[in-house]
Amino acid sequence: MSNTSPPLRKRKKRETTPDVIKELILYDPHDAQLKIHNSQARFRIVSCGRRFGKTLMAANEIVKFAWENPTVTTWWVAPVYPQATIGFKAIRRVFKDAIRELNATKLTITLKNGAVIEFKSAERPDNLRGEGLGFLVIDEASLVQKEAWIEALRPALSDNKGRLIAIGTPKGKNWFFELWTRGQDPSQTDYESWKMSTAENPYIDPEEIDELRRTLPERVYKQEVEAEFLEGGGGVFRNVHECVRNYSLPLSPDKIVGAVKMGVDVAKYEDFTVIAAVDEEPKLVYFDRFNQIDWELQKGRIISAARELGAQVFFDSTGVGDPIYEDLSKEIWIESIKFTNQTKQNIINNLSLGIEQRKLTIPNIPVLINELLIYQYDITATGKVRMSAPAGHHDDCVIGLALAYWGLSNDTEPRIRMV
Repeated sequence: MSNTSPPLRKRKKRETTPDVIKELILYDPHDAQLKIHNSQARFRIVSCGRRFGKTLMAANEIVKFAWENPTVTTWWVAPVYPQATIGFKAIRRVFKDAIRELNATKLTITLKNGAVIEFKSAERPDNLRGEGLGFLVIDEASLVQKEAWIEALRPALSDNKGRLIAIGTPKGKNWFFELWTRGQDPSQTDYESWKMSTAENPYIDPEEIDELRRTLPERVYKQEVEAEFLEGGGGVFRNVHECVRNYSLPLSPDKIVGAVKMGVDVAKYEDFTVIAAVDEEPKLVYFDRFNQIDWELQKGRIISAARELGAQVFFDSTGVGDPIYEDLSKEIWIESIKFTNQTKQNIINNLSLGIEQRKLTIPNIPVLINELLIYQYDITATGKVRMSAPAGHHDDCVIGLALAYWGLSNDTEPRIRMV
């Protein structure tokens, strides 16, 4: 296996024949990308702003390695499968003349020299065990669970002294930050890291950068554009871990304080239905998450939980239609909420404030905690800021909890009471 490669250099014209792949990178990198390509470090870690060009840079690296080492296992790993398809599509588009076979179902690309590049999700770290890797790209590394790196991916690089490129926009000071910090230490010769802002891409109009600086919240700009690692991340929810306490659900009635407010986010398409309830302490007293069951069974679980807790229900009726709400309203004490951009912002900001001020207590429910940690400010194509889960991730837990906490914070008189 080749551990070092000749320096990658710019070329005068695009060539995509297999013979050229041995020698040259198959795109014209800008100067910041070229620094990363020319590094001989075994572990390269890149914190980069949006539109820096990280995907194309990493795609060139993994194809070049696979061409030079056709018998060695190469992986592209992303937090979830939809994110992995971005790398798959980039290689399919840019290197089509070097590809023998594509398998969009298994997410594999076979090059003309027989090398196979596999695209994986880190959603279930156990599925990443057992392989010895020669080259690994971790895309959006800040969103990959630490467990996936520590217990599966890092050991997989040991057998063949495999090489790594970890790329992504930072999301707080997590394991990606720890890895990046190693790359800043000259004594750690196997590691090299960079912080590359959006402005490092010369193809981005400087006026666009100025517009983002003027219009984005400061924390969002520093994280998403300048690629800064921020305490608590640039996400929506801060101090999440400080709100976690050691208790289990469901709680017995004697441990529930005052009235209970319940938030319900009903599954749409491939999402989950989430039922979350908080009492007046306030703390989370009930949590249920499920999918792929028919409406009658969903309705039964919602009604049963609401009646057991005597809860007022705040129901996200966006996109599910009034008939479902009307169906539930015959059975339980319920308030319908249709999300607009403004109402969603108000409801999420209310939960964000409660968590930041450590007013709300939650038990250690990993899926809930993870959704809160990765829920982010996002920049739309028109430059506007919105709050959402990262692409390919769920936000059902966040919405369910936010609705319950909204009900507690805005104790409105319900239109229909439980019968």
